[in-house]
Amino acid sequence: MVRLLPTLILSARVVRRLAEVAATLSFAALAGLLAYTVWQRYVMGTPSRWSDELAMILFLWIIFSAAALVVPYRDQIAVGLLTDKVPPPAERWLVSVGAGLAGVILLATLPVTLDYIAFLWRERTPAMRLRLNHAYLVFGLFQGLVALSLILRAVLTLFGRTMPFEAEPPVQKDPTT
Repeated sequence: MVRLLPTLILSARVVRRLAEVAATLSFAALAGLLAYTVWQRYVMGTPSRWSDELAMILFLWIIFSAAALVVPYRDQIAVGLLTDKVPPPAERWLVSVGAGLAGVILLATLPVTLDYIAFLWRERTPAMRLRLNHAYLVFGLFQGLVALSLILRAVLTLFGRTMPFEAEPPVQKDPTT
């Protein structure tokens, strides 16, 4: 078990780094695709339906996969109105309960999400005729990955530990105080 943790941490770092590279390359492809769409529409005078559709699908996959795999927890949108006003032990408990509750809710509703995505195999996109379950599978992946991450965060926070692959930024003290 002791040797497993460093392997898992290294694997998480590698997956995150590969996801960063994939997101960067995907954004570059999306920019090129949008430039092609503008060229076709305004210079050539013939709008390209397939490039609009592919850009929309690529945008969904980039945003949701990057949010699940690349963006650190501390950079996610959060409301700290309550946790900012309580002492550290209570803050740790509130963060743990909040993350755990959110993770459990996301995990409990995942089968419904996956069921609806599976139901979409009947529908196809208008221009490229891609099956919608393939286009929208990213929602289920996002929900599952975020749920597992939140549950792991809740357990680790409850025991006073931080996520092993997400180092906290160094605290900078204000010299005036």
